[in-house]
Amino acid sequence: MGDIKKQSINNFIYSYVGALLGFLTIYIQPNLISSADIGLLRLFYSFSWMAAIAMPLGMASLTSRFFPKIKNGENNHHGFFVLILIIASIGSLIIASVLYVNKSFFIQYYQKSPEFSQYFEEALVFAYILSLISVYTAFSSALLKTTFTVFLSDVFVRIGQLLVVIIYHYGFINKQVLVLSYMGIFALQLVLLLIYLKNIKAVSFRVNWSFYKTLPLKEMGYFAFLMMFTAFASLGIRYIDQLLIGHFLNEKLVGIYATCVMMCAIMEIPFNSLERIAQPKISHAWNINDSKEVEKIYEMSSRYMFFIGSILFCVLWTSMDFIFMFLPKEYEQGKMAFYVVSISSLVNLLTGVNTSVINMSHKYFAISFLLFVLIVVSCLSNYWLIQLFGITGAAVSMLISIGIFNVLKYFYILWRFKMQPFSSNTLYIILATLASVTVILLIPSFVHPFVKALIGGTFTIVLFSVINVKYEIISEINKIFKRFKLIK
Repeated sequence: MGDIKKQSINNFIYSYVGALLGFLTIYIQPNLISSADIGLLRLFYSFSWMAAIAMPLGMASLTSRFFPKIKNGENNHHGFFVLILIIASIGSLIIASVLYVNKSFFIQYYQKSPEFSQYFEEALVFAYILSLISVYTAFSSALLKTTFTVFLSDVFVRIGQLLVVIIYHYGFINKQVLVLSYMGIFALQLVLLLIYLKNIKAVSFRVNWSFYKTLPLKEMGYFAFLMMFTAFASLGIRYIDQLLIGHFLNEKLVGIYATCVMMCAIMEIPFNSLERIAQPKISHAWNINDSKEVEKIYEMSSRYMFFIGSILFCVLWTSMDFIFMFLPKEYEQGKMAFYVVSISSLVNLLTGVNTSVINMSHKYFAISFLLFVLIVVSCLSNYWLIQLFGITGAAVSMLISIGIFNVLKYFYILWRFKMQPFSSNTLYIILATLASVTVILLIPSFVHPFVKALIGGTFTIVLFSVINVKYEIISEINKIFKRFKLIK
């Protein structure tokens, strides 16, 4: 648990720097490039990620679950580095070939977003880059080395994206170079990640085939195959709304919706940071049948993420009018979508690292069934609601899908493992959140947006600090208060 806390704190630093950069991008980007250009980049990214998640043939999930059986620093982990490269490259060739053969279908499907279709081949190359980033990031996490990967994904990439947009705005590059440069940022991220793995002596091009023959290859193959579809479905929930907006509406509305969703991404930072280090810990605990440790991590993840996420939720709600002051007027139509998506994020944080608890256990197949239910619900609700309510419909679909998915996971873990993450602390956080939102909604409309943000934000921080001091929800915060003699 100490390792989780220490690395999570380091990850939080980079993640919140990344969040600040993300908010800077939200402010600057819509004023530098059109919503249609933003939509093009988001479609390019979302489509590529959907392909990328299938390309490694489940190697990212397999690494998280089975690496404790493979780990051997003295033997360079039996050449696992190059094994990842071989399997991911074979998978990428297969998936890219299938997609390329069906290129005409995708061009027809996105006829309302015609610019995206011009970069179909580039999207396949981008998908390969993203697939390698995903598996080598999982490899780094399995080695319990997460801080640099957080820096790359949350800080380096966002700085790069912002610089490319600024260069494009001033006319130094055209739209084609903009797309290629956007892809190039991730290619550079991959190069830096590989250099990092080499520096920590995790790179070896000699595969110890005799060792791998001693492993349960049939079980590992079945797990990887199942997780490939599971990961595809899981990621699909995050991007299917944008892809369907691009199909039913246009690139411009994709850009507006994606910008509003990005505002909520700051709430997911606690989840992303904690899960990176918690997942290998859960995997190790299940491997040694330490269910108490799994339960402890499960409870802690819910408590920490829900507490921090609730603060950010309230601060974002009270700051919304102030944030939209700096965006072009057309982005106002995404306001309702923001409110709904923020609730979805809070629901996701409430239930902790429940996916990892199931995925890393011997009952991992259950997550595939639950995700199948989820993808069906998400596809049907998006298909129906986007046509009825536009981008607000996409946000409502996300709330419905995430809500159902997390309820199913909660009851499955409760039934199968007799674990649940909630305590009296959960109730205190819920009550504090409701109190903060009530105060925010009662602030008169004539109050200047900045003053509203200041009043609501101050009330939220004071209220959550008080309940944390009283109920010791996150002890590290109280330690900081004591260090500065704010409390006894």
